[in-house]
Amino acid sequence: MHQIDNVAIARQLELMADLLEIKGADKFRYLSYRKAASSIRVWPDSLSMLAEQGTLTDISGVGAKLATSITALLADGTFPELEAVQAEFPSGLVEVMQIPGVGPARARRFFDKLGIDSLDALGLAFESGEIARLGGIGEKTAQTIGRGLATHLAHRGRILLGDALPLAEQFAQELRTVPGVEHAEPVGSVRRSQETVDGIEILVAAASDAGVVAYLSSLSTIAQVSEDDPHAVSVLTTSGSRIDVHFAELAGYGSALQRLTGSERHSARLLELAAERGLGAGEFENCATEDEVYGRLGMQVPPPELREDAGEIEAALAGTLPCLLDLRDIRGDFHAHTTSTDSRATLEENRAMAAALGYEYIAVTDHAYDLRMVGGLSVEQLEEQWELVDRLNDDGTDAPVILRGIELNIGTGGRVDYEPDVLRRFDFCIASLHGGWNEDAEAITARLLAAMDNPYVDIIGHPTGRIIGKREPLALDMERVVRKAAETGTILEINAYPDRLDLRDVHVRLAKEHGVRIAIGCDAHRVEHMRYMRYGVATARRGWATPDDCLNAQPIETVRQWLKRTRA
Repeated sequence: MHQIDNVAIARQLELMADLLEIKGADKFRYLSYRKAASSIRVWPDSLSMLAEQGTLTDISGVGAKLATSITALLADGTFPELEAVQAEFPSGLVEVMQIPGVGPARARRFFDKLGIDSLDALGLAFESGEIARLGGIGEKTAQTIGRGLATHLAHRGRILLGDALPLAEQFAQELRTVPGVEHAEPVGSVRRSQETVDGIEILVAAASDAGVVAYLSSLSTIAQVSEDDPHAVSVLTTSGSRIDVHFAELAGYGSALQRLTGSERHSARLLELAAERGLGAGEFENCATEDEVYGRLGMQVPPPELREDAGEIEAALAGTLPCLLDLRDIRGDFHAHTTSTDSRATLEENRAMAAALGYEYIAVTDHAYDLRMVGGLSVEQLEEQWELVDRLNDDGTDAPVILRGIELNIGTGGRVDYEPDVLRRFDFCIASLHGGWNEDAEAITARLLAAMDNPYVDIIGHPTGRIIGKREPLALDMERVVRKAAETGTILEINAYPDRLDLRDVHVRLAKEHGVRIAIGCDAHRVEHMRYMRYGVATARRGWATPDDCLNAQPIETVRQWLKRTRA
């Protein structure tokens, strides 16, 4: 087993980047660490294997110097450059920097002027009024910092699914290689694909539990093994991740898998059903598979993502569970940026990644003109991009079709960036809110509803604008938004970026109930981000979405038919 998992390596490189930015280092220097971290987060193989083979530089953004640093990380959990910058600035400043309204320069100022070196210190300074009294901090900024701090603290201790799932899968895969291990699967909220989880849990069925514990204790990656429970052990990895490993007999593995996967309410309902049917504990508990567990109750097996006691039990009893959207159904991605605006990926690189993922089509959706802070495109620049799109689409290869798209900015009164004679030339348009966090529900909802009346706004991007743990969602009336989408034929996006997952699962289900279709977009700003599609699909599944509900699951001809402009 490798010494540090890929996500932990990415975190350390991101920490390095953040501390360099706080220090005021050259932009190219800290961005190089971020680029490498982004690639490593979605890299499918263990980096220890690449280090042994001497092929770390195969990863995009990893040069010879960074490969040396990563090799040191794998061996020691740190590297000299990181230790040097940590000696200058406490790591707690990174959390401070990430609070909305703070940022790297202000975090450094808070540290220099007020000695703020952690979120706790920031909270005390905010409550005492020191932040507001510091020169250059207006009342509005102070309020933004206060709200951002409250949001961050509310999510403290939670792990993004995008961090937890790869680690859980990798750990389970490695446990399966242990002699005598018959099964090893992630369970709990990770298996249900919740957007954030409070921990990582693995269920193991092995010939010898003691043998698994002995194996875990022997690993250089494991800092601590706690055996307080006869049926489980808790391990702390050298990268700081805690993983609970549960043990089950092979004959009762299915019962344990069900019990440890479903929410408390879901499992409690199953026990009630078992009691109503006169099933004893032994009959219900000693099942080798989940099919047996649910079969004894006369029901279909609900997909793990649905096990929240939100109607799935009734549907399973009636035999009407939906056939949920699967990652294998995805034919393309509807939200990807390029170097024409604020991405690190060229159009050609995005297309090559789409081909590697087996897609039929890929969209280009750079920012529109009103978002000039990130290079929003003028009409002249659009003309140049369209020429490139046409040239690539006509190159005679069987590479994915490139769709002309754009991410419009929804301004005052629902206005978007270009006039109709420009908008009609796109294959489709996404329109997104990029501001309005201080607007009340009526004002911000009205702005979004007005945008949906535009016949060239086909998709609403990341509708609530939230960033998990960092920024609260816009104060939208989602019932009205969904009804308007149904009325206008507007498609709503699930933004698959792991710290967005916006729409949320509850909104996806609301959309489905109103007959509103969804599109999934990775909001890719690097080619590696296109692998985030799995998290958008997981959110769609939690919202009961099927392939028939999803634009991405349709062939290109159907995609064009579903767009609002086609019907208009």
